[in-house]
Amino acid sequence: MKLDTPTLFTCLMIAEFAGSVILFLFYLFWPSRNADSRRSLAMWSLGMFLAACGTVLIAMRGTIPDAFSIIAANFLILLGTGLRRSGFAVFLGLRGHFWIFAFVATGWLAMCLFPAFMDSFLMRTNYVQGTLIVSGLWVVGMAFLENRDRLYSVRLLGLTTLLECAGFIWFTLNQNILLFPSFLSAFPEGFTIVFLVTLLFSMIMTIVLPASMVIERSMLRFREKASLDDLTGLSNRRAFLNAAEDWGAQNREDSSTCSLLLFDMDEFKEVNEKYSQEMGDVLLQLFARILKDTLAETAICGHVGGTKFAVFLPETDKELALLTAQRLCRRFALGCHEASAGKLVVTISVGVVTAGVATRLTKIMETAERALEKAKKQGRAQIVTLDLSASGSIKKSSSPSAFSTLRKNAA
Repeated sequence: MKLDTPTLFTCLMIAEFAGSVILFLFYLFWPSRNADSRRSLAMWSLGMFLAACGTVLIAMRGTIPDAFSIIAANFLILLGTGLRRSGFAVFLGLRGHFWIFAFVATGWLAMCLFPAFMDSFLMRTNYVQGTLIVSGLWVVGMAFLENRDRLYSVRLLGLTTLLECAGFIWFTLNQNILLFPSFLSAFPEGFTIVFLVTLLFSMIMTIVLPASMVIERSMLRFREKASLDDLTGLSNRRAFLNAAEDWGAQNREDSSTCSLLLFDMDEFKEVNEKYSQEMGDVLLQLFARILKDTLAETAICGHVGGTKFAVFLPETDKELALLTAQRLCRRFALGCHEASAGKLVVTISVGVVTAGVATRLTKIMETAERALEKAKKQGRAQIVTLDLSASGSIKKSSSPSAFSTLRKNAA
């Protein structure tokens, strides 16, 4: 196949129509529950279809009236490109501002009413290409500044759009320097071939990337959901352990200590039987909210099963870990008291373990289970602390009350 402008132009038209159909089918059959993603796909599909129709009209220039091959063609291209750009903004959760592109496209129609503008290929080129360049740079900015989910496909779209803008700039610069009187006279030139190759590559990537963005976001949401507990919104057991192990692996050479707090509600079964399971769920959600509101950003917390919650505190010694446990217990007790007007009294027992960073997390977790079991045997609202030596053996333990003077100072 000869790489000439007619062939490239034909390939560009086919790619635009094919992309419109593929994205529309993806919109119909991809089971996405994200409204922004679905709207974005619909806008991309319609935008590519309008731009493809405009490209067909341009291809027929010289055989159909200029009202179609120039005015209507560029109007559709401006409108279609605007839909694509707005669709990208919608995908990122931003306002599409499609009215701006509609205004620019309408402005094109108004400008074509003036003979001086209509008769100047240079002025028409600068208007259309300038609009496409500015809108493309807007997309590039969004891709790198508004990509909150840090999706790789969004960054790749930004790079692709930057390449597309380079193609528009290349064509515009050559036209302003060489001053061809019409599109037909500029069409066979070498710089037009470079321009069309750039657009064709960008168009092919544009077909793939919107669908890739939706898929990548869906996978990200799936991973997030798989790592979160549905009831409390905290990390589940596996995600909690993975996060704590990741911190330990990154700080293995550190000589500081870390602490793990394991909480369990006392006589939770009786609460469910007396007040219903819904009340029990509310209590779990209350403690999860207290963890989120009280702990520092460096803390790692999770709902590790049943009525048990775990908190991993990096660079924390035994005294600070104990103060944190007491503070959380007191806040939970006060929260239950206030929410039930003093009718509901629920306490928490805690196992606290402090160890060196190099200690295996599985050993720390196992020891915390032992400390919690010991606290439950001693009665309600008890805290048992254990220290692990570098070899993994227990050094000493203590069992202060959850409502000791030390705990009040912590609150």
